Amino acid sequence: MGNAAKPAGAEPPARKVFSREEVAALSAAGKHVYLFKGGVYDVNLDELMHPGGRELLEDHRGEDITELFLGGGNADHAHSRGARALLERYCVGRLEGHEQEERADLSALVDESKPLLPQVVKLDPRLYMEWVEAPSTGHPVMFASPLVERMTCTEWYVVPLLWLPIAAAFMARGVLGGLSPLLLPLTLAIGVLVWQLLEYSIHRWLFHFEPKSPRGIEWHFMLHGHHHKYPMDFDRLVFPPAIAALVIALFHALLHQLLPASWASPLLGGGIVGYVLYDTTHWALHSGRAEWLCGHVLKTSHMDHHYVDDSVGYGISSTLYDHAFNTMSKHLLKKMA
Repeated sequence: MGNAAKPAGAEPPARKVFSREEVAALSAAGKHVYLFKGGVYDVNLDELMHPGGRELLEDHRGEDITELFLGGGNADHAHSRGARALLERYCVGRLEGHEQEERADLSALVDESKPLLPQVVKLDPRLYMEWVEAPSTGHPVMFASPLVERMTCTEWYVVPLLWLPIAAAFMARGVLGGLSPLLLPLTLAIGVLVWQLLEYSIHRWLFHFEPKSPRGIEWHFMLHGHHHKYPMDFDRLVFPPAIAALVIALFHALLHQLLPASWASPLLGGGIVGYVLYDTTHWALHSGRAEWLCGHVLKTSHMDHHYVDDSVGYGISSTLYDHAFNTMSKHLLKKMA
């Protein structure tokens, strides 16, 4: 289940030296190879979710992308340190005449062949944040306990199959309690909008806190740090049912304290529908499947959050509150203008 990663502190293997003719031949053979600062990169487009789309990568195959990557030429932004770190995962060698490379090997901080959580809590908080902000591929093990590891990995389809019938039951309960069926669309819309505000707030102010201690690192990594480090870990794109159930139980208690059951139940049902949209959209954004569920704007916003600037694009199922709170990606706004 873990990556075949080199142990922390191991010497990196020697890199192959390519001539420009060899790079051109690889490109002509259909390989997505690129040159960047003297490095040669063989990129797997099936696992790399590029905000600009696959077409942009196709257009520059076999070329030196250094100027574009750093924001020059016809690029509309410079790529982040995280995007640079992700690109480094695809480095297969150096260009002839550019054998000397300059880069810090953050991967040496953690051994990805072993459970991650017991290791990251030992890192200095500053180094931990640098490591998390350098995205990686694969599906390494997070927890030392196999049971906890299994319980925290969830297939996307579990979310709609489990929670949509429960949402429908809450909506029906409201009607049985005296709410007019004509008001169900209103409670559904309110529930979804309230959930979207909640998803935005949790993402912005809870998930993106900066840890200062080992316990802080532990919580940060479990809540969201792992996802930013391994954004293509498809088994951790949606909430495990046990965690979602705790949050839903909390809001069930709160709503039924504040409102009559005839209103509390359908509003909770609408909120659950909002949550299902959130998790399934998040899966679609990262998996590259069911793109009809998210659309170009939403996808670009979320990919910008991961690979360009993590202080923008906090909305997952909608950009409504990013517009309202001025956290839309400037890169995306420029493209939309």
